[in-house]
Amino acid sequence: MATHHVSAVDGAAAEKSAHSWGLLEGFAWIGNVENATTAVSKTSDKKHIQITFCPPLAPPHLSRFFIHTPDGARMIMEPVIVATEDDIALLCVQARFDRYPDYYIYQAADDSSGTPPSLTLLPPTPYFNLDMGLLRLPGKQYIVAGFRFIHEDFPDGNLALCVYDSNRGDWKLHDLALSVQGRQVYGNKQLEHKNSKVLTIGGDAGTMAFVDLWRGVLFCDVLTLQREAAAAHQGEHDKAFPLVGYVKLPDDLRRTARINGDACLYRDMVFLGNHLKCVDLPTRSLWIRPWPATTGGDWSRQYMIRSFKEVANRNPRVNLLPGHTSVCRSFTGLNIRQPVVGLQDDDARILYFVVKTDLTAVKGSVIALDLSTRKILGVSPFVTRHKFKYDFTYMPTGLFKHLSGNFVTTLF
Repeated sequence: MATHHVSAVDGAAAEKSAHSWGLLEGFAWIGNVENATTAVSKTSDKKHIQITFCPPLAPPHLSRFFIHTPDGARMIMEPVIVATEDDIALLCVQARFDRYPDYYIYQAADDSSGTPPSLTLLPPTPYFNLDMGLLRLPGKQYIVAGFRFIHEDFPDGNLALCVYDSNRGDWKLHDLALSVQGRQVYGNKQLEHKNSKVLTIGGDAGTMAFVDLWRGVLFCDVLTLQREAAAAHQGEHDKAFPLVGYVKLPDDLRRTARINGDACLYRDMVFLGNHLKCVDLPTRSLWIRPWPATTGGDWSRQYMIRSFKEVANRNPRVNLLPGHTSVCRSFTGLNIRQPVVGLQDDDARILYFVVKTDLTAVKGSVIALDLSTRKILGVSPFVTRHKFKYDFTYMPTGLFKHLSGNFVTTLF
């Protein structure tokens, strides 16, 4: 694994976020860094692993975290945070190509009880390449849900959910099928789904959504599934539970889908203010749909910008690539990718996206754009650390509001 020993963001010099959320760089930085967020655990091969979050920065600046292993735990690539929810984060560490990755739960400190942050290694998952999400439960408990879809044309093709319940401390595998609502919406044709991300809806049923940004959203009431599975042969069952609902994307977005491409380069979706909110970067549009899906309502377009030329004309003095030697004030010829819907408010009108001169460029920028006013609110330069990816992974997260205490960072 290529390691990058860099200077951490100093707590005194950092611009603290004015919001209770931020943009987190998904891949870890490697280095021995400690502050009040630091937590330590052991890997599956009994080595030590340490995680530390740097002071959160105001978007579009990217916040980061560090991983350190003093006794040389094996890692074939930088660890990555794959999900956050409330005050917990799910960390993935790939130790070997021929072994399933290790997953850890980071728990932020609880100031009310004086409980320090913790990092807990989960038992091995029953499957590889699961799309993971988190569901927070009362009493500091949680569920990790790993979604798996294998096309029916392949052997053992099915729809399944691997569920880790911290109350039990183990994984259970549940076969799933479309519910009556899901079959009515999707039809009787063969299911096609290429998962892009996992959303936590929550509520009494513990709903989680598994999003194909080209086609639509599968959603499952995870707590209902847990109860029904427990009632049926103590968790052992002979047939799939018909508990998966479905929501199609707007027809306009389904028509412009690039099925063979990585949807996360062009679209994003969040659950905010009791609505699903989907942004499509090529059409510069934001679509919203009320929740729950079973009570009616449909997608409506909330914002749309005619062209990026309109944005540039509205912001004639903004340098889009401040990390370059020459000034860039036009989007013409730039690669524009990786939209992220901001979590500032329920309106979700602030869009973040990446611009680079070309796919292989090392330097680029994250831009914050107000979709209602066409005003660019901020530009933050970054440097690519991964040669074989378009650039990097970053995500919106509310974890930062739980990372309190002394952010003065110590480098060793």
